[in-house]
Amino acid sequence: MKLLQFVEIDFSQQREGLLHFVDVELTEDEADRLDRDFIPGIEYISNLTGTWAVRFLLAAFLMSPVSLLIGRSFPLYFRQSVGIATGVFTMLHVFVFIYTESFLSVFSRAELILGFLAFLIILSLTLTSSKKAMKLLKRRWKRLHRWVYLAVLLVMLHLIILDHSWLVYGILFAFGFVFRIKSVKRFIKTRL
Repeated sequence: MKLLQFVEIDFSQQREGLLHFVDVELTEDEADRLDRDFIPGIEYISNLTGTWAVRFLLAAFLMSPVSLLIGRSFPLYFRQSVGIATGVFTMLHVFVFIYTESFLSVFSRAELILGFLAFLIILSLTLTSSKKAMKLLKRRWKRLHRWVYLAVLLVMLHLIILDHSWLVYGILFAFGFVFRIKSVKRFIKTRL
């Protein structure tokens, strides 16, 4: 499904606000399973952008372990592209929430605060993901980009508290953490 089919932009000012979210009607089977006839468009867009933000974060996070296993690193432009995609979907996710709820509602519940802190980290990583930023920040660039570990933990706590399907993500992120342990890296390098 396309993201834009659930968003209407109205410049005529006949309705309140510029953006309007179209509800998603469910099939009979889905309606029975979920015990409702439709999914509000805003809920659908929020879940969709959040899901893709987590997926791209996971892809970016797993590049180092996969590189270790295949014995070859991914090109810089590819890693940057995945990181920027993470940032874009994270920004969309936060924008949709703030647009429909309000900025101050971000600080109303623990899971939202955790998600917002992860967003701030991911935003800083996205803004510094260029070669120019790498040259400008030098050694500090690497230190800054190590904050991704905290962002991953915050995202996982955000998902767990929201009670979204987090187990697969948790296992895959844990895999990424294990492969970053120096003794594990050494063991894999000697065996491959």
